[in-house]
Amino acid sequence: MISLKDNNSLVKKIGFLFVLAVLLQIPMFFIHRIIDDRGYSYNNMVEEIGNEWGRKQTIGGVFLTIPFDDSETYYDNSGKEAKRKIVKNLVILPDDLKVKVYLKDEVRERGIYKTTVYNGDIILEGSFPSIRKSVPANIFPYNIGIGLGITDTKSIMKVEEFIVEGENIELESGTGVTQQGINTGISGTIRQNLNQKEKINFSVKLSLRGNEGINILPFGRNNHFEVSSSWKAPKFYGILPSTKVIDENGFKAEWEVSSFVRNYKQDFVDGYYSDISEGKIGVDLYEGVTHYRQVMRAVKYSMLFIMLSLFVVYIFEVTSKRFTHYVQYGVVGFSLTMFYLVLLSMSEYFSFNLAYIIAALMVVIPNSLYIKAVTKNSKYGVGMLAFLSGIYAVLYSILKMEQYALITGTLLLMTVLYVMMYITRNIETSEEV
Repeated sequence: MISLKDNNSLVKKIGFLFVLAVLLQIPMFFIHRIIDDRGYSYNNMVEEIGNEWGRKQTIGGVFLTIPFDDSETYYDNSGKEAKRKIVKNLVILPDDLKVKVYLKDEVRERGIYKTTVYNGDIILEGSFPSIRKSVPANIFPYNIGIGLGITDTKSIMKVEEFIVEGENIELESGTGVTQQGINTGISGTIRQNLNQKEKINFSVKLSLRGNEGINILPFGRNNHFEVSSSWKAPKFYGILPSTKVIDENGFKAEWEVSSFVRNYKQDFVDGYYSDISEGKIGVDLYEGVTHYRQVMRAVKYSMLFIMLSLFVVYIFEVTSKRFTHYVQYGVVGFSLTMFYLVLLSMSEYFSFNLAYIIAALMVVIPNSLYIKAVTKNSKYGVGMLAFLSGIYAVLYSILKMEQYALITGTLLLMTVLYVMMYITRNIETSEEV
């Protein structure tokens, strides 16, 4: 049993260890700032590459535009109400829309940073309703345009075909409309007379570049979308796919989407809606937890792991009956904080797994040799080696388990609590020995 005369030294030592663990959060604070700065630089690099290679693309289309004459009221210089003639666009969306997208991912590097971009092959097919049925009687469709909304037009590599009823449309940049969601893209004018057509078929094939992922707007009354890629970790959002397959070859997802998922009609006047990007389907080439996020998550467990390690050193001190100086505790504690800085620096040049092994070895081996020298006993050095290897193995498993990280960390805390309860079970609480 631990007698009362030893209680004061025990309380002092444990108090010191707690204060030391708190003070060691000062270098951890600066390491935290370094991680933030490096992560900020990484995000800026991703955005910079996105601006140069191609931003995240949103595909909106295909749609018809029919200009018509209208009037608006205004007040002249004398304050008198007057009307003037203006031209507006009637936007008509397709009845059926099928979109097939294949994203070929590749890694782009800039300095020590890497990010994932893609080359996309896109096929759009479908049909519009009869002009006679979809255009109001007071509008005479003397000029029919067709457009395709694309977020970042500078990243269009080529348009293989843009065919409407057998006619290959001559294209130009811009859609000619102001409606948010389709105000950027490509468009052309349909030269043939479509007034007698019961259905207007179209087919579009193009290649473009992008970054992060892709969105598709459900413009059709009935929509069928297919997105596939060799990327093995997609993230779906917006409307989730009806079916999906994810395996070692990549993924393939399909959507069946009706027009009821959005709050705009099949035909509307340009600019009438504030935005028509609702109801979209989205796929991100999800990179999961980046190495900066993994290091940041590791830092959140630093207080627990440092206190636990210092407490183990104290147990070695008590069982070996050799006094461990406060400075020696400080050396061990500071070396434990360096693990996170080494992990950060190594992860920028190597894979996270290899960086973690290097950082762990650079902490585990020196500390084990140090404890062996302090206690003058090899078994305590081996014990420190086993302990540090164990806790870093547990930390690694926590970092790799996104879904189970919280429960794993909680169980670890409870295990530490139970071990401390067991070790301190024989402390005397009265003056009797």
